[in-house]
Amino acid sequence: MKYLIGFIFCVAMAMQSSAQVVEVNPNVKWKYVRSQKLELQSESVYQYEFPADKANDYIFNLFYDKENIVTHIKVLDMQMKPVASISDPKALKTTKLEFNVPASGMYIVILGYQSKDKTDESTTQIEAILITRPIVE
Repeated sequence: MKYLIGFIFCVAMAMQSSAQVVEVNPNVKWKYVRSQKLELQSESVYQYEFPADKANDYIFNLFYDKENIVTHIKVLDMQMKPVASISDPKALKTTKLEFNVPASGMYIVILGYQSKDKTDESTTQIEAILITRPIVE
């Protein structure tokens, strides 16, 4: 009986899970680099490193439900030199940063938001997605 319950639990978990989509749009060869759901507070930041190829275009998207915020995305090289950035004071459910890198290698992305209401200490669910494709000329 114990094994039957375990088996049913495993089957139920497998049915709930789904694989991450690799290709976003096969016609233009967009592919996911990374997708992550975060919970951030106003004026806090999240950062991570990612590999990038200078032969590719990149788009970093943030999706969120909160209004009345200013979102920030910065891409830096490993020497902390700016590659691309956006500060979106009109943030309406999404912020998008399109960029290219000057050389292949590791890069750092820093993202966060600031509430326009200084007394707001709640957290916000943010989905951060980085996609890439070969540069189309």
